[in-house]
Amino acid sequence: MNIISNFLSSLLTIFYNLTNSYGLAIIMLTLFFRLVTFPLNLKQIKSTKAINALMPERKKLEEKYKNDKQALNQAMMELYAKHKINPLAGCLPILIQFPIFIAMFRVIQDTSNITNTFFLGLDLAKNANELGFPLGAILPALAGITTYLQSKQSMADNPAAAQGGMGAMTTIMPIMIVFFSWSLPAGLALYWTVGNIFGILQHYLLNVGIETQPEKGEA
Repeated sequence: MNIISNFLSSLLTIFYNLTNSYGLAIIMLTLFFRLVTFPLNLKQIKSTKAINALMPERKKLEEKYKNDKQALNQAMMELYAKHKINPLAGCLPILIQFPIFIAMFRVIQDTSNITNTFFLGLDLAKNANELGFPLGAILPALAGITTYLQSKQSMADNPAAAQGGMGAMTTIMPIMIVFFSWSLPAGLALYWTVGNIFGILQHYLLNVGIETQPEKGEA
């Protein structure tokens, strides 16, 4: 984790020296990370769409093996292999984002290399609750709203998950983000908000150009 934190801290310092703006430096660092993980996000969306396109075949298998869970799992794996789909591909971007978020928290807490932490009238080095209401609530609210929009966007691509426990997370996660953002440095809420906005736009643009039919395996 220290390696990631040191790397992000160096990048943040470089971006700050280029712009002389702490807020712009955080935005640039967020966009840099999003661009680096773009191939993974592209693979995630393709995988989700391919799995959804197989829904009719999956339902047939579920009906056929409704009393044999082991046989159902085996049949599902064979179906995914036939169409060259990795059902775990969608987990990788999430697993990568978590340590990055923790590292960003450490980096934003340490502003020793930053002489001006203000951005649009907000001191991004201070916890949002220290900025007072309503000024301090702006970024946590934006972080929560954009998290909700991005979650709804993801659920629209995965109806099965929306009907299950993941659907509840669409409501719970934004509330948690607002709660945590309120008691953490405002710069972290800016990072989360910018990342969400980029993710929403990226998801929309990628969805426009991706085929929904899975690739057929060789006969």
